Amino acid sequence: MSRERYLVSSYGDNQEGTRVGLAKLFELCQRHGSGVIVVPTIGNVKGTMFSQVLPEALANTLITKRTVTFAEGQTITLCGSTTLKNFTQAKVYLALWGQADTIEKIERDCYSCTAEVFVTWQPDDSKEWARKHKVTTIYDDGVKSTPGF
Repeated sequence: MSRERYLVSSYGDNQEGTRVGLAKLFELCQRHGSGVIVVPTIGNVKGTMFSQVLPEALANTLITKRTVTFAEGQTITLCGSTTLKNFTQAKVYLALWGQADTIEKIERDCYSCTAEVFVTWQPDDSKEWARKHKVTTIYDDGVKSTPGF
């Protein structure tokens, strides 16, 4: 089975990049089914761009209850990168502000995955993933990597 792979090449707290990644997740969930948003540390999500980009009620529900079910039956679950191992059966994954090891965990452990979106915190975090796989860049904030890093 081939996976759809989308890259949001972003740097730091880029709200537009976060918005693009979340929008792509919702679009893919409508086509493929339930999804998982993987953040670096779940305890640090409240008060971040996550709460600023999503509608307040949706963000609060995801932060407090961890799962939202939509009218069509799809669910979106929020988890931290350390608990990803408990959420490997979804069809769509969004690695939000992820690092290279997060996207590699999704590649390796999430067998049901049909589509994934990677919103980087540092643009270089996606280099190896993009080298290994056919990736479609859907947003690039234009920040170039520093030679030698």
